[in-house]
Amino acid sequence: MSRARNLSKFKPTSTGLIANNTITNAMINSSAAIAATKVASDFALIHTIDASNQAAVTFTSSHITDAYMDYKVIIRFGAPVTNGQALYVFPSIDNGSNYNVLIEQSKQYHDLKSTATGNASTAGNSAAKIDLNAGTESTANKGTHIEINFIGLRQTTGTKGMYYNSIGTHDLDGGHNTGNDYWWNGAAKIIGTSNSDRTAINNLKFAFASGNVSQGKFSLYGIKS
Repeated sequence: MSRARNLSKFKPTSTGLIANNTITNAMINSSAAIAATKVASDFALIHTIDASNQAAVTFTSSHITDAYMDYKVIIRFGAPVTNGQALYVFPSIDNGSNYNVLIEQSKQYHDLKSTATGNASTAGNSAAKIDLNAGTESTANKGTHIEINFIGLRQTTGTKGMYYNSIGTHDLDGGHNTGNDYWWNGAAKIIGTSNSDRTAINNLKFAFASGNVSQGKFSLYGIKS
């Protein structure tokens, strides 16, 4: 009997066990591989819009909030109704009542079917919009793929920045190694409605130079910092 009593000290306790099948961040060692789950809320899908023959795709102040400082937009198979159009993004500080934010920008092109590369013309620094590509083909199974990173979109102490990559189906694309097909990359400084304005951005509108947005999956992600 005394031996049985002595073994009782080896009985496991409930300390540290998981209650209600719930793993909290505090239970995860910072060096553990699973610790990546602790930052899941720091990068999150906010909203996706499946475009279908509409004038523009817009993420509003209900999507762009102080919950995140930085944002990413990914566009899949974005295509215009009118063939051969550039896609623009228009930032706004008043949820789309005006798109009059000052922009400084530059864009480059690289032909995926040749060694051609160089600087490309843009919408211009007085146009209050950022040029993301050019000549996007309207064919239903084609279009452009774009990744855009917006830095400090909600900050009020300085300018905001963005950079992007657009891999497009150009309207001169004739198939594999035929015609022209481009990768555009560029960057822009998003200033404000004046040189002294540092109001946070709360609206992003995507529209083609002419005609409606025929198709595309536009996804907005938030990044905490």
